[in-house]
Amino acid sequence: MAIVAVAPLVSAQRLEKVRTFSQTNYPGFIQFVAKELGLFTKYGIDPDLRFFPSGAPIVQAAAAKEWDIAFLGAPPAVIGGSSLGMVTIGLIYDEAPQHKLFGRPDFVAKVLANPASLKGAKIFVTTLSTGHYMVEGCLRKFGLGSNDVSIIPSEQAATLAAFTAGQGDLAQVWPPFTSALQERGNQVLCDGRQAGVDIVTVWVTTKDFATKRPDLVVKWLKANGDAVKWVQQDPARTTKMYRKFMAFTGQTATETTLKDVVSFVMNANTLDQQIRSMTANEGASPYIIRAYEGIAKFFIRNGRMKEVPDFRPLVDASFLLKAAQP
Repeated sequence: MAIVAVAPLVSAQRLEKVRTFSQTNYPGFIQFVAKELGLFTKYGIDPDLRFFPSGAPIVQAAAAKEWDIAFLGAPPAVIGGSSLGMVTIGLIYDEAPQHKLFGRPDFVAKVLANPASLKGAKIFVTTLSTGHYMVEGCLRKFGLGSNDVSIIPSEQAATLAAFTAGQGDLAQVWPPFTSALQERGNQVLCDGRQAGVDIVTVWVTTKDFATKRPDLVVKWLKANGDAVKWVQQDPARTTKMYRKFMAFTGQTATETTLKDVVSFVMNANTLDQQIRSMTANEGASPYIIRAYEGIAKFFIRNGRMKEVPDFRPLVDASFLLKAAQP
């Protein structure tokens, strides 16, 4: 079920609709800020903003052509890029450090002292997700593979409930569940950066919209770029706005969790940073392509893809380059 952002009263300026789908967790915050501050209106856009609890309904809606621009994690962008006509136009977060594998202190100490003791561990994992990709990397770090442990498929909320009830040995989580486990005295065994994996979250548009209205894609990026700058300027102000976002999406959080999440959202990539991640010198592969290829290989290992696609036609930095201009 979607949460629809109600448009504030605006001037008589004619706004052009850019149907925007995002998520109720922290990645949707930038679009919420752009809406609340009137930045979409500033660039003549009505974002018709809708929020969903995960990326699955957004991908499903792509087949029905229900949106023009959307936020997605890397896995659906990789799987849906060629089959559903998605073009990546921005890279908003580098998430690897935020994906973590938690354990109880005694178990973490045992594994760090003797990595072989990780063999046979029961691990709660949101399967075929970026978190699952991180777990694979962590296992490689300790000299093991997926067949050496017991993977227990579990959504994030269920993982938190089961692990805090004493079940399993390790739990794969992402924000805000990372803070929730840490507050309960659990410790990080490994995270995505330590595992050596590249995990990105992106903005995508449809090929049709990019072709017909490239001007609106650029304006949409400008509005979000302005929102990123605003978010990064003042932690107290951003925290206050994030509380408003949580109230809008029906979320609650402890002060510790709120502080952690705000710290992360303030590290959203500026337009210039996104350009650097999506472009490269002639003959070189951009960071985002390498990240996508890593995810594709993960899907191949898990039977979801047969080969690594050519992602170059599915990544277009030209809109960012125009949006970053004064």
